[in-house]
Amino acid sequence: MKILVDVNIFEDIYRQRAGWEASLALISRVRIGSLEGYVSALTPPILYFLRRRTQGEQLCRRTVRQALVSFKIVPIGEETLEAAYHSGLPDFEDAVQFECAKAVSVDRIVTRNKRDFRQDQVAVSTPEEILEL
Repeated sequence: MKILVDVNIFEDIYRQRAGWEASLALISRVRIGSLEGYVSALTPPILYFLRRRTQGEQLCRRTVRQALVSFKIVPIGEETLEAAYHSGLPDFEDAVQFECAKAVSVDRIVTRNKRDFRQDQVAVSTPEEILEL
């Protein structure tokens, strides 16, 4: 199954928020190859920005790079951004993630924020829902 993983799934693990164990299990499945994982090109800089508040420069870069091992990064170009600008989704960053998911024809977007991805083109699931499949 091809999935695009939203930034908040990585944040679950970093902050050990509710459900972080399922998020870690999901990431582990990407790493062992039982799921084909994608992230948008927004994900590395967002993770870097969030980590940089508490980590030194080099450690922060290594942490982000290690978090994304085995994930394919979906590029963001003008066409993706234009589609996101005109998207009906309520949050622009989520709209970019959604357009990236469509660009690589994923089966599902995995997020903690399902309500902001309401649409009928790509299925949206939580990590727990993916693990149950």
